[in-house]
Amino acid sequence: MLWRRAPPPAPPPLPAAPEFLMPSAYIDQQTALFAVIVSLLVLNPPSLNRNLLISFVATFTAWTVLAQLGYQADGAAVAASLLGIRAAYRLYQILLTLLATFPLQLTFPLVVNILPRFTIPRADFFTADGATDVVAKKREAALAKLEKRWLMKYPKCRQFGSSLKQLISDVRFTSGRCFPPFNAVVNEHLDPSMALACTQGPCVVDIDGNKSLDISGSYGVNVCGYEAYKQFISTGWEKAKDKGLYLGSLDETTLDNITMIKAISGLDEVSFHMSGTEAVMAAVRCARFNKRRPLVVTFGGAYHGWWDGMQPTTGNERIPSDVLQLKDMNSLSLAVISARASEIAAVLVNPLQCFHLNSSPPSDLVLSSNNRKVGPACGYEEWLHKLRKTCDAAGVFLIFDEVYTGFRVAPKGAQQVYGVQADMVVYGKTLGGGLPVGVLCGSKASMTRADPAKAARVAYVIGTFAGHPAVMGSMNAFLKWHSSPDTQARYDQMHERIDNFIAKANATFKKCHYPLELTNWFSVWSMKFTAPGRYHWMLQYYLRDAGVALSWVGTGRCLFSLDWTTSHFDDLIERMLNACKDMQEDGWWEAPRVDIKKTLGVEFALAIVKSFAGFA
Repeated sequence: MLWRRAPPPAPPPLPAAPEFLMPSAYIDQQTALFAVIVSLLVLNPPSLNRNLLISFVATFTAWTVLAQLGYQADGAAVAASLLGIRAAYRLYQILLTLLATFPLQLTFPLVVNILPRFTIPRADFFTADGATDVVAKKREAALAKLEKRWLMKYPKCRQFGSSLKQLISDVRFTSGRCFPPFNAVVNEHLDPSMALACTQGPCVVDIDGNKSLDISGSYGVNVCGYEAYKQFISTGWEKAKDKGLYLGSLDETTLDNITMIKAISGLDEVSFHMSGTEAVMAAVRCARFNKRRPLVVTFGGAYHGWWDGMQPTTGNERIPSDVLQLKDMNSLSLAVISARASEIAAVLVNPLQCFHLNSSPPSDLVLSSNNRKVGPACGYEEWLHKLRKTCDAAGVFLIFDEVYTGFRVAPKGAQQVYGVQADMVVYGKTLGGGLPVGVLCGSKASMTRADPAKAARVAYVIGTFAGHPAVMGSMNAFLKWHSSPDTQARYDQMHERIDNFIAKANATFKKCHYPLELTNWFSVWSMKFTAPGRYHWMLQYYLRDAGVALSWVGTGRCLFSLDWTTSHFDDLIERMLNACKDMQEDGWWEAPRVDIKKTLGVEFALAIVKSFAGFA
């Protein structure tokens, strides 16, 4: 016979609380639920818009009339059917937009607060790819040797950089130039800060007297060559110096500039600003004002300045709700523009995306291995023509952001290269002739600032220093240089030399068995790595040591200017070969002995766990 243990006795019931302590004694359930709903609406108020109010008033009015006529039931059925059809189409628009949306825009708000910043400790720094002890020691010795060489080579620059980091957050931000987990150790040894003394032709000279070939292009400004901009600024100052700081009244030089810019842009009107970002802000505001529509379309990875209103992912804490970031060169994106035409004011295109389609500008900061995807996209010209037709059919402005590409890829920018006329074009950088500037060009329909029928409805776009005499003077010098008959021939010659350089460099790298390959889009170029590796970003430091000046994005984006001669290109190849030779000999290009993708996954997973556990 099996005996079962008797169940434990039930606990005694809790004593009833006094009635005055019970919340239900003061508020009934229905009132409480109503209070909850009202409170949630107050804490999270729904946005009221013009269409919602019109629909509500129309529905209420129709319902009242039908009720008086005794057709409430029929009226409700008709209203439900009509609203249901509209709701179904709205659902279609939303689903279509989700399918066409650039994936990072959907994931970024979630990832940004999960992905931790972590550091590979020194003990693992030289073996992050599974390297042997022999290779690790070779790398460690090489880093120490490079540090010692830099201490002798750049003493003033190092002191300058150290002082500046305490004063300017920009310098602290841009001093971390490699894949972030490696930054801490690298920064203990190497400081890439450069204090400029002067420029000489395509070279920059630092305060220690070191002369380097510059392939940074000064963030895209340097198209003509540094000596040309010195002349533009000097010539412009001669025009402006007697006018002083008188603002608000434009002069003949400005009118001359407007005439030349109109010929370049092919558009009716021009407005002046102080930066490319500011000119983009003006373009978007004017487009929304004149179309009376809230949305602007951009494409995946495109950069349109640091303004948070047009930067929907990385670098912006406030994710704008009135920007649709869609997939570039995707038929679904065209379908979204057509389906949501009544909401979309403009489509904003940065033609530079042709070089790194659906991804952010290439940079050593995200170079985790040979994962850089860069190179001219096939079919981009046809895509832009399809986009132009779609915008025309939808009644949507097409805006070209040519802050970077204008005057760089061709005398008339990407509009000339691809044969597309935009409704609005934004210029900046080099157009100022070496001084800060932003310029917006547009048709009269897109540039109107005041509603002819509504007195209080205006688009306020203005700036104190817009049209500054000194800027107008240097711009005038640049535009006169630009209008010379041989300008196109200069661009053609530069492009031919660049193509020859790329071909010669790639053949040499292949012959030497270096895992490096160059690719270009006109005078914009990048370095790709042909084999997996965790230390490809080290090349930027060896390039600097070899006398090559890069920007803070390292080997990701490089630029040439019109003053480069064949001898300059040959000199650059020699310096790059010296840097590659050192990379190879110092062990940084040894083949990985682990699966890099899996290793990265484990590192990030551990960092996330530590972050959530409070150990990071």
